[in-house]
Amino acid sequence: MGQTVYGNTRGLKKVDLDSLQSIYDMVIDKDQVISPEIARTMAVISSGSQRELAVFIDRQGRVVSVGVGDAATVQLKAQSKRRSAYRLSGLRCIHTHPAGGGQLSAVDYAALYDMRLDAMVALGVLDGKIKEARLACLEPRDGQLTQNFRDFGPLSPEQLTGFPLTELIKSIEDNIIPPASITTTADRQAEKAILVTIDGADSLDELALLAETAGAVPVARVSQRRQRPDAAFFIGRGKVEELALHRQRLGADLVIFDDELNPTQTRNLENSIGCRVVDRTSLILDIFARRARTKEGQLQVELAQLQYLLPRLTGLGTVLSRLGGGIGTRGPGETKLETDRRHIRRRIEELTGAIEQVRRHRRRQRQGRRKAAAPVVALVGYTNAGKSTLLNTLTRAKVYTANQLFATLDPTTRRLVLPGNREVLLTDTVGFIRKLPHHLVKAFHATLEEVVEADLLLHVADASHPELLAQITAVEGVLKELGARDKNTILVLNKIDQPVNHKLVEQVKLSYRGQVAEVSSRDGTGLDRLKDLIIQNALGLRRRVKGWLPYDRTDLLALLHRHGEVYSEQYTPRGIRVEAAVDENHWAAVAPHIQQNDFEPPV
Repeated sequence: MGQTVYGNTRGLKKVDLDSLQSIYDMVIDKDQVISPEIARTMAVISSGSQRELAVFIDRQGRVVSVGVGDAATVQLKAQSKRRSAYRLSGLRCIHTHPAGGGQLSAVDYAALYDMRLDAMVALGVLDGKIKEARLACLEPRDGQLTQNFRDFGPLSPEQLTGFPLTELIKSIEDNIIPPASITTTADRQAEKAILVTIDGADSLDELALLAETAGAVPVARVSQRRQRPDAAFFIGRGKVEELALHRQRLGADLVIFDDELNPTQTRNLENSIGCRVVDRTSLILDIFARRARTKEGQLQVELAQLQYLLPRLTGLGTVLSRLGGGIGTRGPGETKLETDRRHIRRRIEELTGAIEQVRRHRRRQRQGRRKAAAPVVALVGYTNAGKSTLLNTLTRAKVYTANQLFATLDPTTRRLVLPGNREVLLTDTVGFIRKLPHHLVKAFHATLEEVVEADLLLHVADASHPELLAQITAVEGVLKELGARDKNTILVLNKIDQPVNHKLVEQVKLSYRGQVAEVSSRDGTGLDRLKDLIIQNALGLRRRVKGWLPYDRTDLLALLHRHGEVYSEQYTPRGIRVEAAVDENHWAAVAPHIQQNDFEPPV
């Protein structure tokens, strides 16, 4: 059994800290709520330090956690004992109230229900002695554990020692009706999350969407304006205590921060708040792990996860044993997280090699496209801007689309036929987002090379989004990181059929340095103009061909039909007289075989 005392131990006397650590070694009768010796120790230290103390005990009488602070502010490692959502956890919490009163608070009742404790006990202590004790338990309704409580007390120390706890637990569990079938992962209750930022409350709208995409239910938002993050807790220490109480009242399972936390901040926050803490980077990685369907995507996600975790291995404590599931713990590489640095570095090397093979394969694919003389147009943009929907509308593809973040993870390429029988290859890519983790961009470089190597970029932006300008700026930042900031780009303002801020749209159009197209992927508005812009920027002007093709080069006639526009075609004794217009690259293949042809200026 570990000897760690959790919570805020700063300022605690060494003799008191040693006494609290010794509680782990004390023996308790499994039928007792708590032994008189532990109760006396807690009363003396709590009264002298004016700190709330909490002890968690299992049904075998073993102390599994000792903490300084109330049930909201100590790390509740006891939650790992939870056996299922509908049963009791097999743990009881005994904590002190140094003001002398034993009345249970709203926080205590919330913790009792949230963790499905066998019992929640409050010891009112004064002058080093227990003044009174109160106990509460859950009372099933219709065979289920609900927020219906049964209270006992006030109790004297002697009455608490002799309290029939085992009998009470048996009566509770006898009245619980288990579900008809085992709950599957998909059926599990969504995790309740509190969202935290230091950038202003407006920034939490996107974090809420990310949390929902990962399967969480945001139940509260906490904002604190700071010029710079706190080195130890990211937010102020007072805000941490407030957040811990808020979490316990709401029964939240995790706290999500809208920035990347360092390992020390994560550890301090989890110890102080008493639940799992997830930062923005970990949340995005979790979503990518959910979305990864192809082997290529899984390799890249695992690499990004390990690169994120490697500097966080030292001192992570409970983090490395969190692999039972939940947001921030998913992914193809999660079983690797319990290995040491050397093994993880080796795995990173293996993944890097495998991804390099993917890059070589994609390079060969691009070379094949070049030989086919079809320009490549890549769709880039903020996540959920409508890139996949635009691809489907333009090419009649059936790529998966959804009104959710990062619906597309793996690139998809389809042939787009433009007016005049002209063709390009249109590639859909993974969406970008504000504060996109650098190691995620690096891990997905094999996929994002499609952007770097494209002949033309279509930067798709959601014209109806209130943060349109910020999203465009975020995408341009990622393009700069990829070395594609200066590529020929058309800004495509999508979703123009929805309610938009016309003043904002005009501001974007005036300030953008390149060409702009306003479209609706849903009803087709503006798509003809977009196609014209693609032709101008990806294909350029055509060359006209007039003359006779020999009958043994009907393959060139087929090429003109396939990639050009044939105005006339006549079969004569001399050969096939053809008049057509074709792109420069195809014209070079046809021109040497035309007899007595006249080459006119570009059209």
